[in-house]
Amino acid sequence: MLQQEALERSFLWSEIPMLPEYQSLNRTEAILKVLQKHRGTVCHIDFVVRSLYGDLEPDIFKLVKGRVQSTLTYGRESGKWSLVPGKPGSFTLDLKLLNSNRTSSSKKSKNRKPDPQAQTNTIPMQGEFSGQFLIDALTSLLEQNPSKVFNVAEIIEELYGELDPSDVIEVKPKVLNELSRGHRTGRFSRVPEEIGLYTWDSKLLQQASSS
Repeated sequence: MLQQEALERSFLWSEIPMLPEYQSLNRTEAILKVLQKHRGTVCHIDFVVRSLYGDLEPDIFKLVKGRVQSTLTYGRESGKWSLVPGKPGSFTLDLKLLNSNRTSSSKKSKNRKPDPQAQTNTIPMQGEFSGQFLIDALTSLLEQNPSKVFNVAEIIEELYGELDPSDVIEVKPKVLNELSRGHRTGRFSRVPEEIGLYTWDSKLLQQASSS
């Protein structure tokens, strides 16, 4: 624990290096580059952090996310990019591009025959989880329900809504992989002595059962 606290303190006043592509830029310029690269789409703050810094340990991720949040807020207030209405923590380069992209996409879907290739696309998550990395969506779901235990089917339904059986077959292995990774890296907990059950923090369950 003391070692972990020392690690956090050592990073508190130092700058965590961005990925090589962005190292010559300051944070505002780097975020702008990410949003330009994904113009016309919604970018959640967790996506921006991972685009700039790669995969970080949970404690360092939280530290860096706070810094990125401050820069995103400053950039929004100075008109460099926009906050997406109705999607907390989500930004885009220009809302007009986002709206025109949605309009053109809906027109294309009406006018075109179904594209067989589209069947291989990743199934999108719903609501507040849309646009997030799967590991971040899982973390958010469990953090928002700290005293609840979820099985895999319940997690899939919370993230994706009701799916056809064929869609469940597609997303389930990805969800299982990220659940294992999240448990392994300490983002959230697997319920002790149970198979396929997950919760935010197993210690909270133990406290509840002993009280």
